[in-house]
Amino acid sequence: MDRAELERMLQEAESLLARDERNIAHQHRVIATLERGGHDANVAKMFLRRLESQQSKHKAERLRLLKEMAD
Repeated sequence: MDRAELERMLQEAESLLARDERNIAHQHRVIATLERGGHDANVAKMFLRRLESQQSKHKAERLRLLKEMAD
């Protein structure tokens, strides 16, 4: 893969990570709101775990791309 393609893919990975951060922060606010209102937040917490898992995958992809660019 050429360097331009790696840079494009790295940019996309960075964009996904930024989106992940926003989504995770939002989900924390949703959970807090539900809990303050005395509502069950279990489904919201499960979704948060899913978002965090997705973020971990995106971080791993970014790391892979950075390593590939360094070679």
